[in-house]
Amino acid sequence: MSEIATLPDGPLVGIDLGTTNSVVAAVDRAGIATAIPDEDGERILPSVVHFPRGGEPMVGAQAKAMAAVDAGRTAAAFKRGMGERTFLAGGAAFVVDGREVRPEELSAMVLTRLRLTAEAHFGRPLGGAVITVPAYFGDPERRATITAGELAGLKVLRVINEPTAAAIVNGLDDPSSSGRILVFDLGGGTFDVTVMRVGDDRSLVVEATGGDHRLGGVDFDRLIVDRMAQVAAAETGVDLRTELAALADATAKAEEMKKELSRTTTSTRPLTVGGRSLSFTLTRADFEALLDEAGYLQEIEDHIVAVLEDAGLEPAALDHVLFVGGSSRIPAMAERVRACTGREPRFSRNPDEDVARGAAMVAAKTAHEAAPPGAALAILDASSQLALMPAPRDVASRGLGSTVVDEATGATVNQIIIPAGTPVPCREEVVNRALEDGQTHLNLDLTEGDSTDVDFVRILGEHLGSFGRPVKKGHPIRVSIEYTADQLIICQAYDGETGAFIAEVKVTGGGMSDSEKESALEQLARYRL
Repeated sequence: MSEIATLPDGPLVGIDLGTTNSVVAAVDRAGIATAIPDEDGERILPSVVHFPRGGEPMVGAQAKAMAAVDAGRTAAAFKRGMGERTFLAGGAAFVVDGREVRPEELSAMVLTRLRLTAEAHFGRPLGGAVITVPAYFGDPERRATITAGELAGLKVLRVINEPTAAAIVNGLDDPSSSGRILVFDLGGGTFDVTVMRVGDDRSLVVEATGGDHRLGGVDFDRLIVDRMAQVAAAETGVDLRTELAALADATAKAEEMKKELSRTTTSTRPLTVGGRSLSFTLTRADFEALLDEAGYLQEIEDHIVAVLEDAGLEPAALDHVLFVGGSSRIPAMAERVRACTGREPRFSRNPDEDVARGAAMVAAKTAHEAAPPGAALAILDASSQLALMPAPRDVASRGLGSTVVDEATGATVNQIIIPAGTPVPCREEVVNRALEDGQTHLNLDLTEGDSTDVDFVRILGEHLGSFGRPVKKGHPIRVSIEYTADQLIICQAYDGETGAFIAEVKVTGGGMSDSEKESALEQLARYRL
């Protein structure tokens, strides 16, 4: 890598914080992005944390290996719980030595390892980072990701959607990829499908996005584990899922078999259950039948159809289909996408690293555009393709609004103020009215969802504000919602006559409190990761 894109504070990096694996990358001043290897030459870090009894936490491959012998003290797939207290099966929290460890803190350990890898590579502290998130992450999950970065000692410049990051890399790596693209991003724990337009000048405009941030490779592994359990129970009378060591071993082997079946048609692994040894064989056809029976293939097709409808497109309007994420390698995915789009999928050049590479490009471009003219040249050469590329435009992945009372029915309904698919950044405002004479307060809330039915939206936060005086029925109230480029949200209400501030919603969404952050920082400072 030639001279690196840097700020006065240090080099810029992009990070793909994945459910199963994570990667850190940097970009040189020519705009070429490369994943950064650790001291062992590995570019991919498993997103797994293990807490040995009486020892320092392990992060990465070593932690993943410990899952087979000490599953109860090993955390994985915690990205799915970002912004929530619980992420384990059955809604349980991850507790070790009597202490609850939140997903943000576990993610911070992974990010710390990536930060240390990059700092060792460059021999100096980092100047800033862009972290990727699934396009279908909501505001609480995005804020939790930023919190994890801050806990890890990173200056988080912004978060960016994973499909957008992948498309940026693809667009600069392959100049022939302009046109309308469907990005199919299926990773270890999340699934995004995004339609975007890529111009000849490498401009990128997202038109629609959808998906499920709780669907991915770990779910497919679980199907194989369940089949293993059926076979083992028939031979031994023991359910391997009741034995922690057997379950951890089966889970690791299920992942191996899943990957192997993308290259071959049959895979076999030994299992030890109830003290007995047995052999388990799975064919590709068997695996595809499991995916079909579980409804995953149909769910994936439904998301593709829905996103095309949101974009107002027929499949024939697509010029390319780009596959990103490790689980996109499963042959059944290409077959299903080919059938419902009529397009031959094209794989990202490196599905495991390209999202991090795209994030590094965004980090450099963001800093380049914000820098004074003289300082900008220290980040990117003015003639580089990345410097000349217009800034990407994303869209709101979900609708945003506030609840109001329908005067005709008296029912509380969700008022959508920013519909899903609106280009971001954006700001929209509506005028509502006081409900009764003498009203002195307003209960302002912020909703996330695309339905007018309040039972089908998520309330991100609420605040009781005061008019400062009694107002009459029908008094105007201006409610505004701002959606930033990071897809973070600001919701405020003002007096429609005087312009006086009434209320601002502070998004909660189960995020960490200040005291929890302080406790996590103190705990992380004790670890040598």
